[in-house]
Amino acid sequence: MTETQAFDTDVVAYPAITLIERGRTTQPTMVAENPAISPPMLAELAGALRGQVDLPYVRIVPNAVQGSSPWLLTSGTKLDIIRRLEAKLPTLEEVGCKVGIGVATGADRAFIAPFDELDVEPSRKLPLVTTKDLASGHVVWKGLGVINPFEDDGTLVDLARYPKFAKHLDTHRDAISQRHVAKKAPDRWYRTIDRITPSLAAVPKLLIPDIKGEAQVAYDAGHLYPHHNLYFVTSTDWNLHALQAVLLSCVTREFIRSYSTAMRGGFLRFQAQYLRRIRIPRWADVSEELRASLIRAAEVLDLSECNAAAAKLYKLSDEEMRELKG
Repeated sequence: MTETQAFDTDVVAYPAITLIERGRTTQPTMVAENPAISPPMLAELAGALRGQVDLPYVRIVPNAVQGSSPWLLTSGTKLDIIRRLEAKLPTLEEVGCKVGIGVATGADRAFIAPFDELDVEPSRKLPLVTTKDLASGHVVWKGLGVINPFEDDGTLVDLARYPKFAKHLDTHRDAISQRHVAKKAPDRWYRTIDRITPSLAAVPKLLIPDIKGEAQVAYDAGHLYPHHNLYFVTSTDWNLHALQAVLLSCVTREFIRSYSTAMRGGFLRFQAQYLRRIRIPRWADVSEELRASLIRAAEVLDLSECNAAAAKLYKLSDEEMRELKG
């Protein structure tokens, strides 16, 4: 019911009503998009979903269910493109990329502050990148930092070894101790919800905010640690600038749109589970000329060039690209 006024007040996320019947059937999957909410129209819609009448906003979706994969309720050329790419190309992580999410602390006011004002030992803080630091494809760091309660091997630090860090924690002990993760394990009360892996800050990566209307992908050369609501992509094979161009393209947006929860205003969720469904050729199979085109498109952040290079990468026709852009 995306963008259907189904409630008395405006909402950010919309409901879906799905009728599921157990058993074998020859009946097609039918979807109604944005029906008018009134008794006469809903009665007409019920007849259309039973196959008794035809309505322009009710359509049949072929191959909506494929094994254990999430259902795709789009139809037409866009779905055909996605299904074709899924059938012949590996996933993002199968070509040497890793998708992850930044750190959730559970008490940001205690764990996060301007980096230079965090009076702890240097090894106990990291420069932090948030969604506010991403500006039009670039990272413009605003100077925040996060304190790090983990050693490089993943164990919690011994507070006796870091008196400044211990003092900072004690100052914020009430807020930190009230978190569920602290109550669940009182002896580990000062850990963040997610483990911090300090080495990640030094790894070149692409940063992607969670909720956006269009893909926003920024490149970090290896200086910052991502905050929660920022997803990151690293790669051992793909050039990250070339990958940035692919992720900025309308092909990636269609992958995300096909699987993502639809939000008000056409916004999408660029979450890890959706990013992992993106299909992409192996870097070794990309020609030198196309590599150069992808890298150039990302460096100048030209979306039209990103789309043109992506069309060649995925071998899509002009008509298919128009459909995806539409």
